[in-house]
Amino acid sequence: MLMSLTSLVAFFMAFGLGARLWPCNPGQRAFVTRDLADNMLWWMLGIVLSAFVYGDLAAAYIRAGSGVLAPRHAAAVASTILAGYGWAARLPLAVQALALLFAMDFAQYWLHRAYHSAWLWPFHAVHHSAEELDWSATFRIHPANFVVYSAGALAIVRLIGFSPAAFVIVGPFNLVYGALVHANLKWTFGPFRYVIASPVYHRWHHVKDPKVHDRNFAPTFPVLDVIFGTVHMPKNELPSDYGVEGASPHFVGQLVSPFVEIAARLGLPRRAGAGEAAA
Repeated sequence: MLMSLTSLVAFFMAFGLGARLWPCNPGQRAFVTRDLADNMLWWMLGIVLSAFVYGDLAAAYIRAGSGVLAPRHAAAVASTILAGYGWAARLPLAVQALALLFAMDFAQYWLHRAYHSAWLWPFHAVHHSAEELDWSATFRIHPANFVVYSAGALAIVRLIGFSPAAFVIVGPFNLVYGALVHANLKWTFGPFRYVIASPVYHRWHHVKDPKVHDRNFAPTFPVLDVIFGTVHMPKNELPSDYGVEGASPHFVGQLVSPFVEIAARLGLPRRAGAGEAAA
């Protein structure tokens, strides 16, 4: 918890200063945006989920998969995978870390695209609902998004058998890089724009226009978007106008509204006051 708070303060200072010096959107507040308070509530919920749910849920997925694929040896198979004794663990640690990054990116690319489909979008729309997009929006993740996108991707890559040490290396990188690509910075990384995701690259994904936010799904390696035809990185143009039309402006409404929307699509009766909670 102390490390998480330290990281939070460091992000606030570093990316706030960066937004003053090299802003992608100069009219946006650099340090305390109007979405910051709600994003901090999402951060606190994420801390709880990471501490008590994330790893256990990924492990549960692996045990369930082992039961389906190897019912007679499910416990042994799951135990081996969870211990990190697969073929990938025999690679040099630096190679493992890079391979793990790409494997995680590949899994999250497709899960991310799935969350832009009609039935999963209400949950992922919470992440897109920030109108003053900055580093803190990286924590704005609905639990239903977290359950599949984060824990699901972790379970998928653990099946490859990377050593636990590789995850220890990649974890901090993902935390810092996730905040970086959401930061209000006009960095494009120039000739490396399609090698590694930049703040401008990912900010295009958050614009309000659906034709544009259904692009740039890769968290770290834009080559995936290039290969699968979902890249959007116009030259000499910067993204702006973020958010989701009709999204709830506050934490409680953002937490509840996806369930309300899905229930309405299914034709389920709505409790009195549900609409007000999601407003």
